Amino acid sequence: MACVMLIALAAALIATVASVGGALLCRSRARSAADATALSAASAYWSGGASDPCAVGRRAAAENDAQLESCVVEGDDIVVTVSVPLRLPFMSRVSQRSRAGPISCE
Repeated sequence: MACVMLIALAAALIATVASVGGALLCRSRARSAADATALSAASAYWSGGASDPCAVGRRAAAENDAQLESCVVEGDDIVVTVSVPLRLPFMSRVSQRSRAGPISCE
């Protein structure tokens, strides 16, 4: 009986470690998608080539298998929040926020 309980405990620990690892990978993927989305939207905003930089950001998020949750123009900066799906019973999506804007190069 103790052997069965030990195997069950080991299986539970392995499942927990795998879940946490998967969540961390999705968080990293969401961060990369947020950065790419913010840079794409900001580039479109600064170049003046797009009337709606958030539409450009939405496409960039979709190309990174992410969903654009919010996009705000704050002065010269673009602030976006994107989310990616996560297949865990207690958490369905992971969100990350990113900002892109010009800096002075003096």
